[in-house]
Amino acid sequence: MHWADSVADELLGRGKEHVIETGTSISGIPHVGNASDVIRGDAVRKALADKGVTSGFIWVADDSDPLRKIPKGLEAVKDYLGFPVHDIIDPFNCHKSFVEHFVEPFLSDLEAFGVKPKTYSGTELYRSGALYEEIRTALDNSEKIVAILNEFRKDPLSEDFIPWNPVCEGCGRISTAKAVGRNGDIIDYVCEDAELAGGLVKGCGFRGEADVREGRGKLPWRVEWAARWRHFKVTCEPLGKEHASAGGSYWTSRIISKEVFGWEPPLPLVYEFFTLNGEKISSSRGNVITLSDWLQICEPEVLKFFMYKRLQKQRDINLGALTNMVDEYDEAEKVYFGLTEGDEDVKRHYLLSQVNEPRMLQIPFTLCAVLAQVVPDLDLEVMEGRLRRHGYGGFDPQRLERRIRFAREWNTRYGPDYLQFTLLDDSGFRKIRGGLSEKQSAALGKLADELGREWKPEALHKRMYEISREIGLKPPEMFEAVYLVLIGRRKGPKAASFILSLDKDFIRERFTL
Repeated sequence: MHWADSVADELLGRGKEHVIETGTSISGIPHVGNASDVIRGDAVRKALADKGVTSGFIWVADDSDPLRKIPKGLEAVKDYLGFPVHDIIDPFNCHKSFVEHFVEPFLSDLEAFGVKPKTYSGTELYRSGALYEEIRTALDNSEKIVAILNEFRKDPLSEDFIPWNPVCEGCGRISTAKAVGRNGDIIDYVCEDAELAGGLVKGCGFRGEADVREGRGKLPWRVEWAARWRHFKVTCEPLGKEHASAGGSYWTSRIISKEVFGWEPPLPLVYEFFTLNGEKISSSRGNVITLSDWLQICEPEVLKFFMYKRLQKQRDINLGALTNMVDEYDEAEKVYFGLTEGDEDVKRHYLLSQVNEPRMLQIPFTLCAVLAQVVPDLDLEVMEGRLRRHGYGGFDPQRLERRIRFAREWNTRYGPDYLQFTLLDDSGFRKIRGGLSEKQSAALGKLADELGREWKPEALHKRMYEISREIGLKPPEMFEAVYLVLIGRRKGPKAASFILSLDKDFIRERFTL
């Protein structure tokens, strides 16, 4: 059984009404790692729907958090360190705010992945008064919250700790305003220096009062998380393993949820992190790929398939080896459409990954990258003719055109050297052909004589080996000759498939020396 169906069954064992919550910090560029809990949460929503249960599916922008560190490339907001990210200007001057600049495309890209949660701003939940009941409950139970939090802290909080972080009226920062007293809904605070990941932030010294009914502030994260569970009646939440580790925020929040808010904590959907090209995904380091970036180079279904694999395993998104991810997806597609045998879990995995109704393609990604270069105007009719020479047919033309465009862009950005080439013009060809040996020229000529026959790539590859041996030429030297007269290099795409991707007359001209 796929994990999404297992989670759905476990949820149904608790009842019939469910809300899946997801969220994203907006302190930097939302990337594929940030999107993973939303996309995985959607798999649970789908699994519940397939069992006849319509669930709530929400996404909350954690935009009331302070800007703790300046992300790489966003030095323009360095003066806003410690501000709620909701209140930061758009450094690119194209949206109303920092948050809107990143949230708008993120949600739009999620929709391209078929993921459409109901969305909320954490800040607006506070400032609209939606969380007022939970805020009062937290403040009235501050001693109990301190005791729970201190069970998981090396440096215990003081007994008079107040679980509310005001926004300073004097400077606008939230990280420097410290609550020092309470009278009902009114919180007394002082703005003091604070050490953040991005460095020391000077407090402005302002002393003031904050009315929690106005929502200009926030609960500490572990309290806030539990408060949101109670407010939205959350029953399931995807979360990274650091939240679920011993002493992690989930374990603190679940106790607060039960003992303070009286809400059964949600079923956690714990997942391992992705890395990108072997390194940690990090906005501050600039090592990110966004959903938008992905949608330039590959189908969304491929990334969803990758995300829907076993959750408890760290996986690397290696952009240079993207073809491996696509090949694995295509193998599952074969199973789904009955071209090869496979278990039901593979079919289910493939189906959950779909954005729309499944449509078969089965054209290798690398072959699409080759076609995009040998038919540079992307004439679909010409490309379909070349593919029929490879033995392909019955594919969806829209999917084909889309994959070819993806493969072209991927190859331009990340493709290996052997897949990036330019066909030689006549002058380049004339310079090359004189450098071939007699046996290389003879092998190419013999191969040209046989190109009138119908070939499949595997059979043509085998025949090239046979021709080499008949002439007494080492096979690698024949393949080298093929690449030299076509692209002026000693290595290139798989030779037989490459030949079948090109115009027959062009090939005969180049091979008949």
